[in-house]
Amino acid sequence: MKNVRRDRQGFSLPEYLAYASITKAIRPYRRVPHFAVGIVLENWERKTSYVKAAVMFIENRTDYRFQEFVKIFDEKRSDDHIEALMDMLQHKRTIVFFRSDDAIPPDLRHALDIVVKVEPPDVRQARGVVQWAYGSAVTEKQAEALITCDWRRLKLAMTWGRPMPRVLTIVERMMSSSVPTPHAAQGKPEDALAGIRLEDMEGYGDAKVWGLDLARDLNDWRGGTISWDEVDRGVLLSGPPGTGKTIFARALAASCKAELVVASYAKWQGKGHLGDFLKAMQRSFSEAKKNAPSILFIDEIDAFGSRGGTTSSNESYDMKAITGLLEEMDGLEGREGVVIVAATNHPDKIDSAILRSGRLDRHVKIPLPDARARTAIFRMHLRDGFDDTELKSFAEACGGASGADIQRIARDARRRARRHRRPICAADVLHHIPVPVLIPPETLRVNAVHEIGHAVVGIALGMDLVRVEISPTILLTMSDQSVGKATFGRQPWARRTKEHYLDAIAMGLAGMAAEQMLLGCHDDGAAGGRGSDLYDATRRAILLERTYGMGDGLASLGEIWDAPMVDISRMDPSVLARVDKILKQQLERATTILERHRQACERLVDGLVAGFELSGEEVLNTLKGETEAARRSLRSG
Repeated sequence: MKNVRRDRQGFSLPEYLAYASITKAIRPYRRVPHFAVGIVLENWERKTSYVKAAVMFIENRTDYRFQEFVKIFDEKRSDDHIEALMDMLQHKRTIVFFRSDDAIPPDLRHALDIVVKVEPPDVRQARGVVQWAYGSAVTEKQAEALITCDWRRLKLAMTWGRPMPRVLTIVERMMSSSVPTPHAAQGKPEDALAGIRLEDMEGYGDAKVWGLDLARDLNDWRGGTISWDEVDRGVLLSGPPGTGKTIFARALAASCKAELVVASYAKWQGKGHLGDFLKAMQRSFSEAKKNAPSILFIDEIDAFGSRGGTTSSNESYDMKAITGLLEEMDGLEGREGVVIVAATNHPDKIDSAILRSGRLDRHVKIPLPDARARTAIFRMHLRDGFDDTELKSFAEACGGASGADIQRIARDARRRARRHRRPICAADVLHHIPVPVLIPPETLRVNAVHEIGHAVVGIALGMDLVRVEISPTILLTMSDQSVGKATFGRQPWARRTKEHYLDAIAMGLAGMAAEQMLLGCHDDGAAGGRGSDLYDATRRAILLERTYGMGDGLASLGEIWDAPMVDISRMDPSVLARVDKILKQQLERATTILERHRQACERLVDGLVAGFELSGEEVLNTLKGETEAARRSLRSG
C-alpha cells in the first residue's frame, strides 16, 4: 500500500480494499512502462471502487474522476465501443474491467497483455488495510464483515469521517438488519414489476388494446403468416406525468416476447456534441435491429422540438437532430422487426414529420387510472399482502392519483414497515395516502362559476356538452390536479373555418367572463402558462392569424403552436396586437352570451355546487326553461 496516498479525496475503506486486491493480482506490472491488462471482476456491484483503485494503481497523482486509462467494458453496446477500447489501448498503461471471462471479445482478448481474475481481499489483507489506513486493529470476525458486506453500505457507515470502532458497529447493525423478515418473502420492492405483462395491467385503455394486437401480429410475423408490412411500425403514447408510459413499454416487450431497448433525447445528448448525439442514436437503433424483434422505447420525444417557426440559437442543432432521427426511422436497409414506442407529455410539440405514415403514425392516449385500475396498480405494487377489500379502499382514498403516485405510496409504506421491523400492514399504506382536503365553500363556488361559464357559452355556440363537474376535494401533496372541467363531445367532421376557431376562443374565455360577470373579477386560475384558458386562447388566435390564413395577413409561418411568443413577435411584430384584438372581441362575445342567460347561470352554479356534476342535458334543459319562461313573460305582458 506504500504507493497509495492516505489523503486521497473520494477514497475510503472500499477503495483501499479494492486497491489491495488489484495490487495482489497485477503486482508485476507496477514497474512496467507499457501494459494493457484485463481484469475480470465477479463482484460487479463493486466496480466503482475498483475503477478508482485502478486509476490510483496507474498514477497516484491523477484525478480518478477522469478515467482516461481505466474503462468498464459493456458487452451490450455495439462494435464501435470495442473500437474505442482498441484506440484506448494505444496509451502507455491501460486497465479494462469485464463482468466475466466470457464477456471478453476474442479480438480484444488478443490485444491485452494479460487477463486476470481479481479475488476479493482476504481477512489478512483487510486487517492490514484497516491498520495502515486508520491505525485501528480489527478482529478476524470484524474483518470478515468488512469483506462480505455491501460496500455501498460500508461507504455510508464511514460518512463524516467516523472513527473505525464506530464504523464497525454500524456495519454490524446493517448486516443484522439485512436478515430477511416475514415481509421480505414477498419479494424485493424493485422486483415488483419484473416480468410484468400487458395482460396483467389495468388502466391503459386503448394503449393496452393496441399492445395486445401488436403482440398477436408479431407472433404471426414470426410464424410467417403475415409480412412485416402488416405490422404497426410505431406508436406515440401521450398522457399526464406518472401514467406509466415507461412501465407500459416494459410490459409490451414482455407480452411481445421482444427485446426492450430504452433511449431518450437526454440520454443521447448526454454523450457529447452533435456528432456524439447522432452516434448514440445510431447505436440504439443498431442495437434494436440486432436484437429484433424488439421494442425501441424513446422517452420524452417532444424534446426534439419542431423544425418550423422558430429562430432560436438551437435551430440548426434541432433540425439536424430531427433529420437524424427521421433517417434512422426510415433507413434504406429498413428496420424490420423493430417497433418504435415513443412517449411524451406534450404531443403538440412534436415535429409533424415524425408523426407521418410509417413512423409514429398512431397516437394513443394513456389516461389517469380510474378506481378499478388504481386497485389493480396497488395490487401490483403491494403484491400478495392485502385482500381485495383493502386494495379497493386504498384506491378509493386516492382518486386522481397516477400510477407513479401509487408506486410511491407503496414504496413509502414498505419503508415504514421496515423501519418498525415488521410486515407491511394497511396502516402503513393509509399513512402515506394523502388525505383529501375539502375545498372551502367560497372557492368551490368560484370553480363552479368558472365551469358553468364554459358550459353555457359552449352550448350557445352549438357545441355538444357531455357534462360539467367540479371536485369537492383536493390532495395537497399532489400536483396537476383538476378542480373542475366542462367536457364536450368531439365533432370530427365539422369544418374548421375561422368561425370554428373564434367559437373555440370564446368558449375558452367564457370561464373568465363568468367570473367577471358574477364575481366582479377573474383570478389567476384562468390565465398563466401552458394549459390555462388564456394561454390556449392566445395560441389559437396566433394560429388563426399566422398559420391558417384567417386573419389580416395571408402568409403562413407553419406549425407554430408551441413556438416561444418572443420568437413569433420577432417574425411579425404586429401579431400580438392583432391577437389581443381577437381575444378582447371574443371575451366580450362570451360575456354577452352569459349576460343573456344570467339567471340560468346562477341556478346552474347552485346546482353544480350542490351535486358537483351536471349532465349536458340538465344544463341544456335549464337554458331552454329560461327561454320558455321569458317567452311566457312577454306573452302575459
